[in-house]
Amino acid sequence: MAEESRVTSVAEEIMAQTALNADAILRLRNAAFGSAIERKALQTRLNALEEEKRSPEDKAIRQAAYRWILGQYEQAEAAAKNAPTPQAYLIRGCLALAKGEFGPAVEQLQKALDSQPNSAKVAAELAAALRSAGKISEALKVLEKAGTKDSDVLLQQAWCYEAQGLQEEACNGYTKVLELDPANPQATFRLAYYLDLRGEDDKAIALYQSITQQNKAFVNAMINLALIYEDKDDFDTAVTYLKEALKADPSNKRAKLYLRDAIDSLDMYYDEGQRKESDRLESILRIPINDFELSVRSRNCLAKMNVRTLGDMVKKTEPELLAYKNFGETSLREIKQLLESKGLRLGMHKEDEQKRVRAQRLRLGPENSVLTKPIADLELSVRSRKCMQRLNLETIGDLANKTEADLLSTKNFGQTSLTEVKTKLTELGLSLKCID
Repeated sequence: MAEESRVTSVAEEIMAQTALNADAILRLRNAAFGSAIERKALQTRLNALEEEKRSPEDKAIRQAAYRWILGQYEQAEAAAKNAPTPQAYLIRGCLALAKGEFGPAVEQLQKALDSQPNSAKVAAELAAALRSAGKISEALKVLEKAGTKDSDVLLQQAWCYEAQGLQEEACNGYTKVLELDPANPQATFRLAYYLDLRGEDDKAIALYQSITQQNKAFVNAMINLALIYEDKDDFDTAVTYLKEALKADPSNKRAKLYLRDAIDSLDMYYDEGQRKESDRLESILRIPINDFELSVRSRNCLAKMNVRTLGDMVKKTEPELLAYKNFGETSLREIKQLLESKGLRLGMHKEDEQKRVRAQRLRLGPENSVLTKPIADLELSVRSRKCMQRLNLETIGDLANKTEADLLSTKNFGQTSLTEVKTKLTELGLSLKCID
């Protein structure tokens, strides 16, 4: 009941105004963004709008604003069409931004700010459009001019820092937003997301849960909560959150796929033999060369080549070793016998790498710089990103050098995530490494 009382008072305060200015529209949007009760109240007002005693111009603006906030974009666009007012500029700009039309969005929102230059909230919307268009420095200039006392301005500043890769500054910014507006769902979600990636699960869970406990229609928070609990092997709780996500958004494809994975995981069979074999191989590759009784000549040559472990040794090929001064056939036989005793061979890693690079070049042609791009460019889901972190993968090339088995052997990485990764690579003309 406390939630309903707070929401109703916000709605009544805004709706009762004789003129609905741009700031009021954005306040209403912010309220409706995180509350189903607000949206229901807004729909009720929209249904009764024709009966209200207002001018045709005022009714048109209100209809455009209400429908935009409720996601009825075509009707909103028709209602706001061609009106030369700050409210219409704002609504048209926000509609363009929602459709990914960043140029028109910037143009309309700039007109809205020019008409209402002291509005920090309109400045924040313009900054959002500039940020989305990749014009981060311009967005920050708009925000700096607007001041930093408004939570919307602080939110957009933090988002700009995030776009620049300044995670610490972004987190500090989201924290400042929550100091001014503790219920802000966007700042809560973004801060929780970064805490989640850092492994600060308890703090992330508390923030994600604060979104759901406030009746926030923020399905991604519930999905991410489910993923955290999957990492904790608590699949029952994960299933509960995913069902809540689907209750709020029955058509959400990610939630459906992850729910299926989570249910399957309740009875998942883990191939411990494969995992143990992988651990055994990694352990062998870390063994220092000094642990073996090699001849003085072989030992000295390997030391000068900076070969310290068996893992370093298998990166070398026979020609590379023989090309080194004082390293002859006798030393080569000695090294090969040592590796064979451990199930290894010279050049085994380099052969796989060369095979992968040749295959990628055949698909990409001479322009293969995509392999050096960061994995973040793939915009993977949280679950897939966590797998990349566990495997210490940084570039798209690193990922393309992994097999399906490599990924599936990672904790909580299932078929859904594998399909996502393969789809993203296919879009770039790439694929995961195959083992013949």
